[in-house]
Amino acid sequence: MFSDGSGFEYSAAANQSDRQSPAQAAPIDTSGLWKSEQAFKPVLSAFRVQNQVEESADPDLFRSISDSSAVDTASATSAAGPYKPNPFNLPIPLNRSVWDFSHKKHCDVLRHLKIPATYRRIDTYMRPDYMLPLPKDNSLAKRDQLLSFKGREELYRKGVDIYGCSNLDYLTDIVGNLSTIPVVRGTRGPWQDWQLNINQVIGVDFYSRLVSDTWKTGQIHLSFTWPEVGNQGPVYSYGNTLNPAGLGTRQYQGYFYTDVGRSRDVNSQMQGARLFEYWFDQRYGHKKMSSVRVGAIYPWITFNKSILAGLFGFWAFDEPGVIGTTPGTANGPLVTTAPPGISIEHHFDDYWIAKVMVASGYWDPSGGIDNRRGLNQYWDLNLYGLETTYELTLRGGTYSGNPADNGKPWFVRVGGQYHSGYGLSNLYDVNGNYFFLTGQPRQIYYGNSQYYAMVEAMLYREPGSYNRGLTGFLKAKYSPWDFRGSLTKQLTAGLGYEGIFGRNSDVLFLGYAHMGVNQGVMVRTYNMPSCTQLPNCAVANFQGAFEIGYSAQITPYFYINPKLYYVLHPNTRIDLGDIFSFGIEFRLSL
Repeated sequence: MFSDGSGFEYSAAANQSDRQSPAQAAPIDTSGLWKSEQAFKPVLSAFRVQNQVEESADPDLFRSISDSSAVDTASATSAAGPYKPNPFNLPIPLNRSVWDFSHKKHCDVLRHLKIPATYRRIDTYMRPDYMLPLPKDNSLAKRDQLLSFKGREELYRKGVDIYGCSNLDYLTDIVGNLSTIPVVRGTRGPWQDWQLNINQVIGVDFYSRLVSDTWKTGQIHLSFTWPEVGNQGPVYSYGNTLNPAGLGTRQYQGYFYTDVGRSRDVNSQMQGARLFEYWFDQRYGHKKMSSVRVGAIYPWITFNKSILAGLFGFWAFDEPGVIGTTPGTANGPLVTTAPPGISIEHHFDDYWIAKVMVASGYWDPSGGIDNRRGLNQYWDLNLYGLETTYELTLRGGTYSGNPADNGKPWFVRVGGQYHSGYGLSNLYDVNGNYFFLTGQPRQIYYGNSQYYAMVEAMLYREPGSYNRGLTGFLKAKYSPWDFRGSLTKQLTAGLGYEGIFGRNSDVLFLGYAHMGVNQGVMVRTYNMPSCTQLPNCAVANFQGAFEIGYSAQITPYFYINPKLYYVLHPNTRIDLGDIFSFGIEFRLSL
């Protein structure tokens, strides 16, 4: 990324593109032995700060001197050199510049627009002890961002941070479920054999140090996106008319995070530049990690956060979905703009975190067309209502903020959502008949809810290594409604091994998402003409999505991720066959 202006030296092993185990690490230089205990005390309070550094990103939080509760001073003073003692033999500089922290942005997981570089790539809660220092080598292969120059670093030090992501997703079906039957094929025939999504994301942060030497914990954030497509259509608009969008296949397993539109019908209207997030954040409390945030906020950057789950292409692996997507679908991903609202995150201590967010019930009732530029707001509480998201997390190991806890990282999380606005029945019209047969307006309901839980843990850590090993997650979602939204139960599991095939920063991952549809979806599918007109129509009560991928770090700012996808029972139809696809993603931190 940016060149280091602090002037300190450290082993080349600290570079993110060459993380090393103790057996591989370069010998520590002991020529600069410190002469007294006092030389080891100016350890920054960054060692006491953890979690969501990507959102705070203010180096002023790290200026104060660490106290004895944060750093084991006795063990530090016995060290043979300017490195912080740690059980993983990592070359962590003992005296670090404030600019070593919270200044690293990576797009290997798209939804996390600002991810600090750590010695473990799939860290979910980054303990700053294990964040990498800025590389002394600013060559094209070693820097943390593609566009790295001194003027950009100086601008950040003054209080303005600019960063970006560029990503491209390509997908082609190996085995589709196309059909020559007109009621399935549709009037326009199959979709493209291959699709391409391109998305640009630019973020700008303004910190309170711009206007005050004493106000250290304020931040204004703006982000902009520009989605486009290749070959006339978005990824995962499948071949027959049952699959592309709306209440079909993509509604269940989710869109890619580089999504550029719901279907070929509205795709062109949903492309182009738009304002994505805009919020003000003020930090407070325990280690200054608690916060109040007001503005248009993308909830899944802080809620249900997991770097490993974010490597998967479908949002079914990464988030429980948002109830207030559109009145007609509900329970879908948030892809076009962020809802305006207020979010509070409170850190009780090093282990417990509580979060709550109250936002506009529909930030775009049209589902991404009327508000496709992100400039409108919808605050009619009687009609659109509010969507409330809440969450409680317990974490341990190196996910915790306790510097004495260096065990394998883990967390457990429970949360839920409630939407008070209106929605449309997934089955009945105003007269109690099937809306898809009568064409009459659908029944209106008020109130919708769902609940989720998640556990993530490092299951195996290679001896002596911090990052190399196997991490797994298990997620569950439940909604009690039969005729609202589409999913009643969802169970998702995934595994990822970091440090695979001799490449210390690569991740091999695989997972399965099981989406159980509710009664309304089942009855609708059975009674639609595309089923009743076929003698062998068969319907399942779920849709499954398998995904396996390999995330290769080419440089610290460039990732290539080939993936295989298998969709089981697309749109819950058994008789039409499954879908097997190949995709490849390119991620670039600008």
